[in-house]
Amino acid sequence: MNIGIDANCLIFEKAGIGKYTQNLIKNIIKIDGKNHYFLYFSYLRKRTQREKIIKDFLKPKPKNVTIKIIPLPARWYEFLTSTPLPINKIIKEPLDVFFSPYAAGIPKNGFPKMVVTIHDLTFLRFPEHRGRKLSNYYLRRHKIAIKNSQKIIVPSRSTREDLANFFKIKPQKIQVIYEAADVCFKVLSARNLKNSSKIISQYFDPKTQYILSVGTLEPRKNLRKLVEAYSLLPHSLQRVYKLVLVGGQGWNNQVLQKVVNNLNLKDKVILTGFVSDEDLPYIYNRASVFVYPSLYEGFGLPPLEAMACGVPVITANNSSLPEVVGKAAFLIDPLNEKEIAEAIKKILLKPKIAQKLSLLGLEQVKKFSWEKAARETLKILEEVTGKNEKNTNKTE
Repeated sequence: MNIGIDANCLIFEKAGIGKYTQNLIKNIIKIDGKNHYFLYFSYLRKRTQREKIIKDFLKPKPKNVTIKIIPLPARWYEFLTSTPLPINKIIKEPLDVFFSPYAAGIPKNGFPKMVVTIHDLTFLRFPEHRGRKLSNYYLRRHKIAIKNSQKIIVPSRSTREDLANFFKIKPQKIQVIYEAADVCFKVLSARNLKNSSKIISQYFDPKTQYILSVGTLEPRKNLRKLVEAYSLLPHSLQRVYKLVLVGGQGWNNQVLQKVVNNLNLKDKVILTGFVSDEDLPYIYNRASVFVYPSLYEGFGLPPLEAMACGVPVITANNSSLPEVVGKAAFLIDPLNEKEIAEAIKKILLKPKIAQKLSLLGLEQVKKFSWEKAARETLKILEEVTGKNEKNTNKTE
């Protein structure tokens, strides 16, 4: 069976969908030697840069994988997939099924069998966070993906319910497949922790004790409320612990810096910018508590990554987040800064509670696996082509 995968996110997305695409493809290829995979990339990046990314991703490249460069920049490719032009005029391999890890990769015309992953419906839940123009674009792309895909993969029951409610999709068309933390996120040995100062010093003083949050700096992550909650902590705690916010610059993030300045916290709030997965486990491991007050998540990897590193977690009580953390984290109202502050204070001042949450988190993480996600995804890809008819997939 020939399986085509839109792999552009490996190059253009550093977080979120990029992490999902990378882990899923790696694990599918690892467990499956019988099918042939065509991985499609556009050529927006410089050739040498693109080739290095692809080479580093698949090292060594398996025999059942073919890398194909679409002779179009990514934006042109996405534009063409939304037109009546049959995409098989560009992608000419004889594919049995085409899989896109994100909605914009599904073409309007061209392949008889297609599967898509829809991660969340932020553009419908919080259109003001993306802007009208971008939200309308996402809506058009999702309508195309939903109409033309035989199966839709979602990362949580919460996203499945959103899809069913907003688009009136039959439940049997949607399959929940949970994501997982990358294997690099784990409790580091004492020796590795001792040697982590050099890595952390690239971002802030390694002697710092800190409260941590990780995620793209954008309104949906609700970091404004986290900064306000931090400002409510007793000065005795603020003197000891700084607030470290890890994440690349997202859409409409100017408000966050204004809040930091208005609360006179410039010396206590550290904005690191984007941190690679090579360095991030060290920052997680040295954190005293992890706080994720997001307003909405299709899955929410950072709380899982933090738990995998043994850090006690506080997260929002909305969308998919209770599914992800189970009973292994404090759930808070993300709009209530006093409640967030009280949860932080409780963990920082009561070591037994922090230790209990840490142990519960390490157990919770075991429920999620990229290998399991890969096997479940491969099963769907085979089923939509009729190659695996004996094992009919059941919706949760």
